[in-house]
Amino acid sequence: MTSVQPQMSLPRYHSLDRLRASMMILGVVRHAAMSYEPTVFEWWPYKDVHADILAHWVIVFIRVFQVPVFFAIAGFFAAYLVQRRGIRGFLSHRWSRIGAPLLVAWPVMGVTMYFCLIFVSEFSPIPLNYTHNVAELASARAPRYILMHLWFLYHLMILCVVASGLLLLAARIPESVRSRAIKLFEHVVHRGGIVVLAVVGGAILYQMRSWEIDYSGNLLPPLRLLALWGLFFAFGWLLFCHRETLKRFKRPAWIFIASGIACFFVYRFFADAGCHAGANRVCTGTSEIYHLGTVAFLSLSMWFMAYSLIGLFQRYMDKPSPRWRYMADASYWIYIVHVPIVMLLPILLTNVPLPGIVKLALVSVVAIGLIVVTYRYFVRSTFIGKQLNGKRYPKGPIWG
Repeated sequence: MTSVQPQMSLPRYHSLDRLRASMMILGVVRHAAMSYEPTVFEWWPYKDVHADILAHWVIVFIRVFQVPVFFAIAGFFAAYLVQRRGIRGFLSHRWSRIGAPLLVAWPVMGVTMYFCLIFVSEFSPIPLNYTHNVAELASARAPRYILMHLWFLYHLMILCVVASGLLLLAARIPESVRSRAIKLFEHVVHRGGIVVLAVVGGAILYQMRSWEIDYSGNLLPPLRLLALWGLFFAFGWLLFCHRETLKRFKRPAWIFIASGIACFFVYRFFADAGCHAGANRVCTGTSEIYHLGTVAFLSLSMWFMAYSLIGLFQRYMDKPSPRWRYMADASYWIYIVHVPIVMLLPILLTNVPLPGIVKLALVSVVAIGLIVVTYRYFVRSTFIGKQLNGKRYPKGPIWG
């Protein structure tokens, strides 16, 4: 574990900062795709008449790695903050940057989403077979979706508090034992570690009700989800403790990403062949071999994708860039406000005769562009920007 004493001389990890921002922005694409996927994958108030199966695959593929990588990077930078600020400063920082924005955004986004659901459903060209009263449905599902897409911040705060407690306990362990633990982590990560991590991840995924990564916006998240996110968070944290090994992710990055994609298709074969989704997307498949195959290859795909993305961003995106730094700052605002926007924009394209995948691209680009504009003029140089980014930037060039 890291020392609890602050240490100020740490570099900026540009590649991981960009990876974190990219995962946030991918959330825009994944939610935008909900309007264009043709299957009953998840409840959404609008379905376009030009729905495209490719949009469904976009959602399924992004879900495999986006949030796991998010938590791994969050764990890395959590350990970074502990080194710089100590445990008390770390918790204060996390409350200021995560807890407080969550408390403010939660009611604002909740009210906005409620009225968006009602409004957008009236424009859906495809009848929605969920209920005749969208407001009633939203109320009925409120306990499960109460945190909406902001559940990530809530889970992250829980993990930061738990990690701080564990760190205080670890401080009582002899330094020699901690050093051996860190060396063991390096051995596991870079010498067949994906298999070990995939076994642990698979054991957690085996408990999921849907044979994939479950969703929970509850105030009391299930332990299986916290365990999965905690695994990736701990991976990122320990990776920071042995951060000199980051360069080892570069060379095999393309092999890792090819392996991750291959494992993804095998995972989908097992899932689609053996899992017959019932109510609330709970799997009722009866074949144990399909269940084991699903969680094994899903876990492998998650870890291969995590390793590959860390390596690719280390390899190609580790130099300072004002544009990327700007987008990294804006990505937090993009994450908070994007869902109502990607719900509303498809209405404008309802009668446009374009394939669903093209509409998805248009909605994603326009949504990100609009939100970046709001960030530039209403957030970056205001008290909101200070709360989200840690400082209030002066008005100036867009990339300044």
